[in-house]
Amino acid sequence: MGVIKRQGIKQSVVTYVGMLIGAVNLLVLYPLALTKEQIGISKFVLDTAVLASPFLFWGGAELIVRFFPRFKDEQNGHRGYLFFLHLIFGVGAVTLLVLSFLFKDQLFGFYSEKSALFQDYLPFVLPLAFLLTAAAIFTSYASNFQRIVVPSIFNELVPKLGMGILVLCLLQGWMGFEGIFWGQLVFYLLILIGQIWYVASLGQLHLRPDFAFLKKPLLKEVSNFGLYGLVGTLGSRIGERINTIMLGTIATLGDTGVYTVAFFLSDAIDAPRRAISRISSPLISDKWNAGKLDEIQEIYQKSALNQLIVGLGLLLAVWVSVDEIFTLMPNGEVFKEGKYVILILGLARVFDMLTGVNTEIISYSKLYKYNFYLVILLALCSIGFSHWFIPIYTINGAALATLVSLTIYNLLKFILLWVKFRLQPFTWQVFWVLAIGILAYLAAALVPQPEDSNPLLWLLLKSSITTVVFGGLVWYFKLSPDINQLIEKAWRKVK
Repeated sequence: MGVIKRQGIKQSVVTYVGMLIGAVNLLVLYPLALTKEQIGISKFVLDTAVLASPFLFWGGAELIVRFFPRFKDEQNGHRGYLFFLHLIFGVGAVTLLVLSFLFKDQLFGFYSEKSALFQDYLPFVLPLAFLLTAAAIFTSYASNFQRIVVPSIFNELVPKLGMGILVLCLLQGWMGFEGIFWGQLVFYLLILIGQIWYVASLGQLHLRPDFAFLKKPLLKEVSNFGLYGLVGTLGSRIGERINTIMLGTIATLGDTGVYTVAFFLSDAIDAPRRAISRISSPLISDKWNAGKLDEIQEIYQKSALNQLIVGLGLLLAVWVSVDEIFTLMPNGEVFKEGKYVILILGLARVFDMLTGVNTEIISYSKLYKYNFYLVILLALCSIGFSHWFIPIYTINGAALATLVSLTIYNLLKFILLWVKFRLQPFTWQVFWVLAIGILAYLAAALVPQPEDSNPLLWLLLKSSITTVVFGGLVWYFKLSPDINQLIEKAWRKVK
């Protein structure tokens, strides 16, 4: 866990700096400069581009990590592995261009009836998808060398800083709303250039292919994994992004805008899971190749416990002061409708984190095909529950669909890993963390609040009480050796 811990912490720091910038954007600048419909179309276009990316690279990040140990050869430039990855990207690009050409009229005709904004800004989806996918290839490739922090600086900070600058330009009247989308293309291009530069600086930008190494059995294995990965990654993206798209389709772009703000607050909770996933993936792949099941179990349990502590702590800190957050927001009353979206999505994130790196363990095992079927089930559940709940509960229905779908998805992964490998993520510390979380929430929620209280001071006070009680008790009872070591190390540096 040493590498996972170090890189995961650095990654989380980068992520939370990005979250801080994103908070200023979404909670201050966006409500000042944009209507909720404009926020909705911005999110819709970006999420649709992300949803299109599996067609551009079949197999996704899992393919990049899974087969790297087979190609790994420092003396021979890893046998041109990076070249072959871009060959897959090229095939996917042609496929997506053909599909978009064939179905362009139907898509534009359907969405133009919903809002004129769709007609104006849907053309930006494909260029964004190309840039996002190309950059993601280099990000995942760098993770094979246990390097995730610098790529994350590009991925996490550049888009958020860029969007903040673009919205400020809009506020000053220096450009129109369309400039937001052109600006996005520019800074995602800069991200791609930065990722290429970083891989080159590691001395790993090898593009000379070794076609002799691609024997028929290996080609067949890569092709099978890629095809499963295409549908599997697509299903995963549907599970993550479908609610935004379906809100814009079934409900309104205004609902999508409100959901976007609430989604951001809940998404901050998920940052540790994403950090640990990126750095643990190549390690889990190596340990499967070496047959070290006991070490995989250790990663599984430690990831579940540490993710739960950080995720639950963040959810408590946000939820205990959620009313003050909306009070301080410009036009906060417009977006307060999304209050319970934060809680529902936050619970979904925490449960996902509680079940550890289950997806990664399945993806790099001989059971990777099961992950394909599970992801398809997640996508079907997300679409089905969204169709059911959104017409009844609108944005709360979209959040509820995510909670139910992710719960079913993670329970099935838990059962699969236990039945096939006797792997499970839970330790007795998990139950103590949950009990301490309830106590920490009550400690802040029961503090009497005067009617004329300052919302900023009460936000800081209630969030601080919850964080100190929760973190203090976790540390005092030594529920996580990893977290205690980090605190003690930080304290020694302070002293």
